[in-house]
Amino acid sequence: MGCACRIGLIGQVCFLVISANAQSYLELFDTQIGFFSSGGFGKYGQSHLRGGYTNFFGSLGVKSMPAFGFDFAIGVSGIGLLHKVKNKDMYSNIMNDEIGIGFRINNDEAKDFRYTSTDFVLHTVYGRYKNSWGYLVAGRFPLNLEWIGDYVEGVNVVIDRFKGWEISAGWFDKQAYANAQENVSYGYIKQWYQNYEGYKIKNNYFLDMMYQNDSLNFNAYYNYFDTLLYVLGMKGSWEWGYDNWKIKTLLHYAFVNASEQSSEYCQDPSLAVVAGLECYIPGSMGSITGYLWQIQENVKYKNWDFSIGYIQNDKRNSTNNLPIYSDDSPLEYNTAIYGGGAKTGYVTFRYEYRGRYSLGLKYGLSGYGGKNENSLQGQFNALAGVDFARANISFGYINIDDSSGYKNNIAKIWLGFKF
Repeated sequence: MGCACRIGLIGQVCFLVISANAQSYLELFDTQIGFFSSGGFGKYGQSHLRGGYTNFFGSLGVKSMPAFGFDFAIGVSGIGLLHKVKNKDMYSNIMNDEIGIGFRINNDEAKDFRYTSTDFVLHTVYGRYKNSWGYLVAGRFPLNLEWIGDYVEGVNVVIDRFKGWEISAGWFDKQAYANAQENVSYGYIKQWYQNYEGYKIKNNYFLDMMYQNDSLNFNAYYNYFDTLLYVLGMKGSWEWGYDNWKIKTLLHYAFVNASEQSSEYCQDPSLAVVAGLECYIPGSMGSITGYLWQIQENVKYKNWDFSIGYIQNDKRNSTNNLPIYSDDSPLEYNTAIYGGGAKTGYVTFRYEYRGRYSLGLKYGLSGYGGKNENSLQGQFNALAGVDFARANISFGYINIDDSSGYKNNIAKIWLGFKF
């Protein structure tokens, strides 16, 4: 299907749904269209890298009005590639070449440097029942918990009857993305991590308990990701303010039990080493014990926001796959932050004007690797945005400088319209 056809299809669907909406039985959500463009250049050793693309993106969601506690929703997103930067570097083929696939799996910035999207994604199809105790949702739905995000296919039970408390428990086996940088169908994680690293991804369970009041936010959670890892964590933040000042302290600790990995268990061990792929050792689920901890201090004065923080992982590689379904990275890309033995210090600055204009600067320095290979990666982010009621525009520039010889510069822009 050509780009023009996809854009026309999205427009026709929008028209039909808006017409139906006039009957007041349906409500629109997450309805937007826009253009995204990225471009980058870098090098790995003496090999030069080029990348980037431009696309058209649209999303549309429709949900029913509640009736007897039940409601239903459907959401779709579509993308059309308008231009792709021509390149013939070592990471050009990210579809069936292991070197390119290794870059796609291991590097968070790959989504902005290479076009990785699917044309059309049916990301939301759910039924929900809600009462005074909470709700139950089943199907395909958005989920935002610690280490879990975007859209999942599964079941979630939420209890929110007691003031300040919210308890979530459920299961999912697939995940999808639906945004202009990554519009990726369900089964994406399973496809790459099962085919190229040997994981048997099928069942993921979660239990999340959160308490909030005016000054305290506490979260305790347990996630089980089959053949990958299970993690038990506690995360809390405390905030106090005086006049125009606000000070917030965040602490996070996670106990991680992960499976063992080795390139020797890949189909082509020698190629896997070059590609940076490490495969699941059967029967090793939970055999590697490790941790992650984070501390962050945030100071806000009127429209000025400043934070400084530190994240550290164990040296046994237990955290390598921790952000597989989501993360809470303080920087734009998490590539080095959750690697084995990584220690990351970071500072961020943000200024907002009239709640509409924003400017952000971030810098992080990560030391990572084992006893025999140590690397240092610096990452600089410059971000800006303008957000109106029906339109928004955002800019980003990211510089990555790794002592291993990998360097990259990526710029991106989004122009969107909301309905």
